[in-house]
Amino acid sequence: MSDTDTLLNPSGTSAIDQSLKAPVLVFLLSGAKWLVFATIFGYLAAWKSHNQAFLDSFSFLTTGRVQAAYTAISVYGFACNLAFGVAIWMMARLSGSEVRAGFTLIIACAFWNIALTVGVVGILIGDLRAFEFLELPAYIAAPMAVASTVISIWGIMLFTSRTNKDVYASQWFIIAALFVFPWIQIVAKIMLGSDASSGVSQALVASWFAGNLTWLWFGAIAVAGLYYLIPKLLGTRLLSYSLSHIGFFALIFAGSWAGVARLVGGPFPAWIITAGIVASILMLIFFAITGINFVGTLRQVGEISENSDVLLFAKFASYALLISGIGATLLSLRGIAEVTQFTVLLDAHRFLVIYGVFSMTAFGLVYYLVPQIMGRDWPMRFLISSHFWMSFIGILLIVVPLAIGGWKQGTAMMDASIPFSEVVRKTSYFMAARSMGWIFLGLGHCAFILNLFSMLKPDCDSCIEELTRTETEPVGGVKS
Repeated sequence: MSDTDTLLNPSGTSAIDQSLKAPVLVFLLSGAKWLVFATIFGYLAAWKSHNQAFLDSFSFLTTGRVQAAYTAISVYGFACNLAFGVAIWMMARLSGSEVRAGFTLIIACAFWNIALTVGVVGILIGDLRAFEFLELPAYIAAPMAVASTVISIWGIMLFTSRTNKDVYASQWFIIAALFVFPWIQIVAKIMLGSDASSGVSQALVASWFAGNLTWLWFGAIAVAGLYYLIPKLLGTRLLSYSLSHIGFFALIFAGSWAGVARLVGGPFPAWIITAGIVASILMLIFFAITGINFVGTLRQVGEISENSDVLLFAKFASYALLISGIGATLLSLRGIAEVTQFTVLLDAHRFLVIYGVFSMTAFGLVYYLVPQIMGRDWPMRFLISSHFWMSFIGILLIVVPLAIGGWKQGTAMMDASIPFSEVVRKTSYFMAARSMGWIFLGLGHCAFILNLFSMLKPDCDSCIEELTRTETEPVGGVKS
């Protein structure tokens, strides 16, 4: 079946977009609100990484609390709100179903963000946990799990009630993400909150959670977005769409264990670490297929598109996905992991995945979908490309120096003749670049927020009455 054979007529897409308008905007505006705080705390965390005395006279702004607050705000505030919003919109569009009882989504969104606000305040007053991506206090884990479960069930029900009987690759990844996210939250809550869990088992659970959150939640939503955006913007089929189901199963079966590879050298049975390493290597199948479909298609077709500024985000995310995938496999190998453990190189890789892959895809989706649901074009479209280039520079200034500095940091720590204070001093030079990177990211975020809130003004001079909707859903349709 051709991608353009499954049509949603213009009136159908218009009705779907109107039914989505309120809940999707609530998620996007919530994400934009948290993005402001993520920018502030991100810069503070970057600055304090090479100048820890900065603002240390305030107990709630010590290095550990600022870093934990930044992670919670950026991951659960900004990124998760955007993930919920774009996933629901894509699912409704591809399913051909209007949204019913959208107020349920709005309540769940409010519940999620209120619980998160309480958790961030808890972090700043010192009530935090020492696990990656799980720094939020334990008492808000249950409310957030309930909210995400409601949103996930709602999204899955939207798929089951679809009027469009064809199933697309984007839907596979969204469904998997909606299943995984509440599940890993519940498992982490039970396992880490149990008195019977030892420190060793808690470290294993935390690493498993971080790996699943990275690849089976944010990674899956990002890949779904790229499967949607790239053929839509280019108006063509993907290069090897028929391989997408192989990549999907590779991600599902290998992605869940890939995070365990970070525990190389820890007090764990050898088979657990080996399973993590093997899973990371098997993930190369997923990265190879997405590389062919995304990077290959972009290189073959070029950038001839009416939405070339939006395509910039999809193109960057596609290359970042390929690079981060190769990096994830290399960092799991024992010889390399022994050097890079406990270094800022892992921070560089994590940032590349969460921001370079997911956030850049989410930004592209927002720039594409908001005009659809608002019925008018962006009032300041020039800010889209400005946002991209500021983000591009910011990501490079953060990832490249941290990657180089992290490797030097690891090799220095392996040398017993080098004092640890000297290792810290030399690493701080590379950390300074991260502060500069956050300045550029902040400028890009200002462009995004200004454009988004200007879009909501009913008297916007550049608004048009309604966008012409004649497109189909060319996401590479195959029958279930």
